[in-house]
Amino acid sequence: MIISYLTYDTRSLRTCTLTCYSWYIAAVPHLHHSLTTTIDLWNPKFCWPNPIPYMYTLGLLPLVKKFRVCGQNYSNFSPKLFNYCVLRQFLALTNVRKLELGYLDIPNFMPRIQRYFGHLSHTAQSLVLREPRGSRRQIIHFIGLFQHLQDLELTYDKAKSEEEPVDDLTLIPSFVPPLRGWLTIRCFTRVGLLKDMIDLFGGIQFRYMYLFNVEGMPLLLDACAKTLEMVVLDPADPRGE
Repeated sequence: MIISYLTYDTRSLRTCTLTCYSWYIAAVPHLHHSLTTTIDLWNPKFCWPNPIPYMYTLGLLPLVKKFRVCGQNYSNFSPKLFNYCVLRQFLALTNVRKLELGYLDIPNFMPRIQRYFGHLSHTAQSLVLREPRGSRRQIIHFIGLFQHLQDLELTYDKAKSEEEPVDDLTLIPSFVPPLRGWLTIRCFTRVGLLKDMIDLFGGIQFRYMYLFNVEGMPLLLDACAKTLEMVVLDPADPRGE
């Protein structure tokens, strides 16, 4: 009750956390914000930012509910980033609700991708993929790891059809996520991805959509026609006029 009265008084709240460990546990959600980190493979001294090791020591990583990993144009998010210590800290993130990944190199995680992301599958309800690397089936397989996924965002797909890896048509998603919230697609023109996603997931039921420069838009709208409540088409998109 005391913590609730001091929610917006950060200085007093920090002072109270010095009283005992149990007070600190109660106050942590109000003192720590969503964690954002930038990964740079070209930096040989890369390490997780201070909040991760610090909170891991206290056993508080499950309180990180939003986690964003953002790479650079010249680097990918791949298993090369994980030594034993980093993997142990990453696996401690067991209560992430929103996961944002930039330049995720899915082929390099295969076939052991479940080992790296399976611990997030029970809590993640929102997934953002920015310029993911991989074939259509690999991207869909990754999305299918998250069994309670409601919201999905796919942005900026720069893959060329002649450069895409050959699809393994036997690669089936682990789960059929609900996909009943927001769908955001911007400049994502991977040919056939939406058709394969609809075929493999079967009953996608998005209620809201924001679409800009999307390959297969009519197919997507038809698949969700019964559940759609709002569709936003970017005015810069000639297909949205």
